[in-house]
Amino acid sequence: MPRLLAFLLLASCFAAGQSVNLPGRHPRQPARSIVGSYCRLDYVGSRLSKEGWDRVKPLTTWRDNPDWRGFTVVSQYDITSANEGIRSSNVDVDYTVLGRFERGIGYSAERAKDSVAFRLKDSDGLWRIEEIDPPINPHVSKPAAILWLKSALAGEKDAAEKIALEEALKELGAAP
Repeated sequence: MPRLLAFLLLASCFAAGQSVNLPGRHPRQPARSIVGSYCRLDYVGSRLSKEGWDRVKPLTTWRDNPDWRGFTVVSQYDITSANEGIRSSNVDVDYTVLGRFERGIGYSAERAKDSVAFRLKDSDGLWRIEEIDPPINPHVSKPAAILWLKSALAGEKDAAEKIALEEALKELGAAP
């Protein structure tokens, strides 16, 4: 009986120690939460500027914001599934697309769905987005798109590009 009691006491101490966080360490946020933060920041236009990218970068393994010549205007995004492993995770997201803008071409309205798989890996005890399949340009809200277009228009010198930016603003229901 004393052996059983000692064993139970030792086992309970071990179990209690497992739930205690080490100083300076926080429990890892779920992969779904990391992708949700990425999507929220992207939706408000963070990937459209250097300053905004600085807020997104810690969620990824990427050194730089992937190059983009345009962006996709979306009305919403939904995390449809999340499969979390020990060293890697997959999170699927569906975007409701309103249209697409590309420099040199302009804006085209397009009702569609973009289905995207986010692949995350463990990096020093934190989930980080390693890959997006297929690779996507920024997926932003209509207000973020309008704000970016107005800013780009204010600094644009090329007459043809100015027209494309003005037309994009009109298509989105905003005055240039």
